[in-house]
Amino acid sequence: MQNHSLINLLKIAVTPSLIVYICILVFTSAAGIETGLVLRDLLQTCDYPIGVGMLSNLGILLWAAASAITLFSSISLLVQNRPYRKLLIIGGLLSLLLCLDDLFLLHDKQQINQDILYTAYIILGLFLLLKFSKLIKEIDIIAFFASTSLLALSIISDIFQDFFPISYQTVQIIEEGFKFVGIACWLYFWSKASIKTIRYEK
Repeated sequence: MQNHSLINLLKIAVTPSLIVYICILVFTSAAGIETGLVLRDLLQTCDYPIGVGMLSNLGILLWAAASAITLFSSISLLVQNRPYRKLLIIGGLLSLLLCLDDLFLLHDKQQINQDILYTAYIILGLFLLLKFSKLIKEIDIIAFFASTSLLALSIISDIFQDFFPISYQTVQIIEEGFKFVGIACWLYFWSKASIKTIRYEK
């Protein structure tokens, strides 16, 4: 029993994390990035106060929580109903994509074209709504619309920020406010979806 547990630990946790750790060190070294900069926390490296980037970091944690809760529920064997399971998997993967986008600034730094990412988000959001409208209504249609509407307003603010007759900083405050509250509503919806789906099986 102990041997089996050790093998699973090595296979599922130790080996993958070690591979990722080594690969990151190798790739960043090849890119000419000092190893110390890769290992240290960004605030520590830049010597900024703890509040710098706090809202962004909290938002990333909320995305990660939504993804983890939803994906765990979908593979936990507690959910046997296929439509519910598909909804959780798609929601979890979309949450993961949004989390990675925020974490690595995929569209802000143009690592992936902003228009492509925004279009993908819109298509995936509409697909969820059209494909799983009945399940979304059963879970909480208000929370779903609140989250998607607030996130959409954040995207619209970002795209058209140059056209607003107010300062850039004010637009940023509004945009990030829409986004942060939208992420919180998104986490609320997917947490509720996971709980409701597991209860449905019982």
